[in-house]
Amino acid sequence: MASTAEVSQVLEGIDFPASKQDVLNYARQRNAPQNALDTLNRLPDQQYLGMAGIWHAVGEVT
Repeated sequence: MASTAEVSQVLEGIDFPASKQDVLNYARQRNAPQNALDTLNRLPDQQYLGMAGIWHAVGEVT
C-alpha cells in the first residue's frame, strides 16, 4: 500500500473535483507505481473535492 505522501506525489497537479475514475486515469497518465495504483483502486467510488478527501480515503483503506 502507498502512503498518503506517495499518493500526493502521484496526484500533484490534479484538478478537483475529481471522481475516483478521474484520479485513477490521472495516476496512470503519470506512470504511477503499481502500489499507488493499487491503493487508489481501493478508494470509495465518489467525487473528491480536494487532496484532504483523498488523504482521508487512503487512511481508511490502508
